[in-house]
Amino acid sequence: MIKIIHFFIRQRLFINLFVFILLTAGGMVLLNMNREAFPNVSFDMLAVTTLYPGASPDDIEKLVTIPIEKKIREVDGIDKVRSYNIENVSVVVIFVDPDARDKQRIMDDLKDAVADVSNLPENAMRPEIREWALDKKSPAISIALTIEGDDTESYRKLRQRAKDLEDIIYDESGIAEVIRYGYRDREYLVEVTPSALEQYRIGLYNVINQLSGKNIDLPGGPLRIGEKEFTLRTKGQFNNIDDIKNTVVIANDVGYVTRLMHIATVSDTFDEPTIVERFNGKNAIILEVWKKQSVDMIKFTDKIKTIVDAEAKLEKGKTDPISIYAFADFSKFVKSRLSSLIINGAVGSILLAGILFLLLGTRMSLIVSVSIPVSFMVAFMGMSAAGISLNIISMFALVMVLGMIVDFAIVVSENSYRHMENGMSALEAVEKGTAEVFWPLTTTLLVITAAFGPLLFMTGLIGKFIYGIPLVLIISLSASWFSAMFIVPNHLETFGKISGKKGDEESAGFARFREKYQAFLGFVLDHRYATFGILTILFFLSLFAYGVFLKFVFMPGGGGEEILIRTKLPQGTLLSVNEMELKKVEKYARAFTAKELESILSRVGVEVASGLDPTPSEGTHRGTIIMNLTPVGDRDREASDILKELRANIQDAIKKGEISRDMKFDFRVDEDGPPVGLPVNVEIRGEKIDTLKKIAGEYVAYLQGIKGVYDVSIDMEDGKTEYRYKINEVEAARAGLSTYDVASSLHSAFEGNVATKVNDGEDEIDVRVRFPEWARKNQNSMNQVMVANHTGGLVPLFLVTNYEKTPGYSMINRLDYKRVIQVTANIDTNTITSQEVNQNMQKHFSEIPKKYPGYNVNYGGEEEDRNKSMANLTLRSCYL
Repeated sequence: MIKIIHFFIRQRLFINLFVFILLTAGGMVLLNMNREAFPNVSFDMLAVTTLYPGASPDDIEKLVTIPIEKKIREVDGIDKVRSYNIENVSVVVIFVDPDARDKQRIMDDLKDAVADVSNLPENAMRPEIREWALDKKSPAISIALTIEGDDTESYRKLRQRAKDLEDIIYDESGIAEVIRYGYRDREYLVEVTPSALEQYRIGLYNVINQLSGKNIDLPGGPLRIGEKEFTLRTKGQFNNIDDIKNTVVIANDVGYVTRLMHIATVSDTFDEPTIVERFNGKNAIILEVWKKQSVDMIKFTDKIKTIVDAEAKLEKGKTDPISIYAFADFSKFVKSRLSSLIINGAVGSILLAGILFLLLGTRMSLIVSVSIPVSFMVAFMGMSAAGISLNIISMFALVMVLGMIVDFAIVVSENSYRHMENGMSALEAVEKGTAEVFWPLTTTLLVITAAFGPLLFMTGLIGKFIYGIPLVLIISLSASWFSAMFIVPNHLETFGKISGKKGDEESAGFARFREKYQAFLGFVLDHRYATFGILTILFFLSLFAYGVFLKFVFMPGGGGEEILIRTKLPQGTLLSVNEMELKKVEKYARAFTAKELESILSRVGVEVASGLDPTPSEGTHRGTIIMNLTPVGDRDREASDILKELRANIQDAIKKGEISRDMKFDFRVDEDGPPVGLPVNVEIRGEKIDTLKKIAGEYVAYLQGIKGVYDVSIDMEDGKTEYRYKINEVEAARAGLSTYDVASSLHSAFEGNVATKVNDGEDEIDVRVRFPEWARKNQNSMNQVMVANHTGGLVPLFLVTNYEKTPGYSMINRLDYKRVIQVTANIDTNTITSQEVNQNMQKHFSEIPKKYPGYNVNYGGEEEDRNKSMANLTLRSCYL
């Protein structure tokens, strides 16, 4: 080993050139590294969405979800399967086994299995398959466009402005996708008056057939006359709304003509909203901009914000200007963490330099400091080679390793200096001093690597997110070890010559401290057995203290800059009523000062999911308010403190009657860090919904009695009341009608049928036929539905049908091929932890499987994530 060290000490030019190359190469890599908010990860999840218009959750489950589940069950490597059955939609989410080796093969097999499903209903759409990942694209920034007016023409102007802005954004490089929210499609709405249909003896399907039959552009083939060829074409396309109004519905031999304008109102409007977007108290259109993963987050968002600022300036001075805002800027997180890294790095470097100066003297401290830039530059090159960007996780690792990377160099320098003090030449002292500590320091490096190594092999989502921490630490410390073994000795031999004694560079205070420490060390060595016994007792006392006094929190919160307020009104509440109630809640959310609150986004008609929750959450009775807070460093309070005040204000408003008592709330802070499950998430599996609800009720009652647990809810709620029509087959047969004729007429009257489509520029406009709005809100209008038979006659709906009111469920969920009900709750970690709540529940409900045979309970969410991650980490640690 001395010969190798001797070689590197003699190669001064080579070492200096090598250090220069390392610093230059590392600097170039650093300048070209992408800065991101989060690591590039694939979530190993596959979502299969299938539309089946008009189907109830029960029908969706039986006819769509179960056939898909049977096919994917044949594929190996699946961890779990969740299915969500709501009105019109089936969503099946497949989680790939985190320990599987070839995940991409499993994904491909799953896609093939879904493609092989052949027994779906005829009216069901083809299943759409989507992978969940951040390794190809990621959200960067959102843009809100608002206008004062609330009428159709104001929305038309807002929509066009959003479209123009979207086109401008797409011209920029690095754009992956722009997702539009609150952007409704154009629609030519034909509202047919029920009384006019009866007066003219016209059925709705006559209107639909006439519209679809006229709007055609069909080639007729070639016509060859002599030596020339001509093209035949039949054109009857609609070019504008007047063409639609003038469509002939019926005519007779005496010249009587009934056109569409005589029986209906035709308007150029937009489809009915299912979700209403509001920003800072005004109706809005939101553009969510996603970037390609290869693009730097900060540079990209700066370009988008420049565009937004320029477009906002153009609106100033206009009548009815449109306001344009940029918000939800993910580059803020990157800048904040990068700033923290630079500040902490600078402060740490200054403190480190000061300590080294005080303890080692000027010359030695400068030599030891070489390890810092060398280690960091090698770390940046290693991160680049491993595909790790500068993100929250990797920056944290760089800050953490800062104080560790000089340890090896200090030991080598101190030992070499000791030999110089004893009279050795610089070359001999450095060679011997380095060789003596080579194996101890190598062992230290290996021990540290073994300590952090298991984190490299953690599976699951948590393992993917924290992968950068151990990798950056190991690369940095390995570079520090290499620098201490082969670079620092060269500099010590060149610049480490001493004049006088080392004590000349020591302060008198430190010399006295060293003498006392030396005496204490001697005392400990003289009483080694007593010392060992005391340390053993302290070790077991610390384990006892950990078990009794310390609370375990899997992923501690902090740094949250977003508050979610999720609301529910009774099932069946109109979207307009929900919007009115949510505006009242907005008033309290907007009451905070600009120092704490940047903006508020309200989404009426959808309950925004947290993290990776794939649950479908649209519904006219649901709503979400997203409070975007100012950066943590710019406000005096944590997000949790703001939330506590907001919760208290809203509860007071409910007591005073200012907010509906029927509105249920779920408050939470969107914390930094990897996405984890809910603190409390009890999954009850079985077949009968009534039994599942009974067991869930027991859990709800128990959780509501625990201090620190709040927002307890179950995901099974009553659905809308259904008017279920049954056909009188005898009467229908006499009238010449089929079940399809009746169902189609009812659907056309209230939901509306798209008769045809009209192209206008980039817009493909649906021509929808239905009853007017006033008729669709009147129960008596159901009796005015006329069904056209095959002979041209009209039969009133009530003559061939009868109906009954039937309650249903809004959603039927499944977990691993069985029905499931989930009980969820949030917790106050200052009062109780997720681990304590789950452990208490497991003890209290240990007899559930015996009490309810065929039903079992799984504790999911954070509890499941924690158990899997800790078990995996423990296994890897034992192996290493």
